[in-house]
Amino acid sequence: MIVNETGPADAFDVQPMSFDEALSQRPSLLRLRAEMRVPGRAWLQFEVDPSTAGGVLIQTAFFEPKGLPGLAYWYLLYPIHALIFRGMIRAFARRAGAR
Repeated sequence: MIVNETGPADAFDVQPMSFDEALSQRPSLLRLRAEMRVPGRAWLQFEVDPSTAGGVLIQTAFFEPKGLPGLAYWYLLYPIHALIFRGMIRAFARRAGAR
């Protein structure tokens, strides 16, 4: 996956390997680490499963809570995150259909 639209506030977690190496190992996987301050560590992952016609985009949110504040954060904001992530996938689908 090639990201061709970024903004000035976008943050990317860069591993110590070249882009070509990473792409050859898992060309269908993109994992982004959250840079915002949260009580724990968070990642958002996109993976393409090409086994079906047109492929399937799988979006997964990972959260590693830090103590009770982290657990409270995750469960209190889960409904909001679900809406945001669902909207994100719909926007991707609209943009992909427009091309």
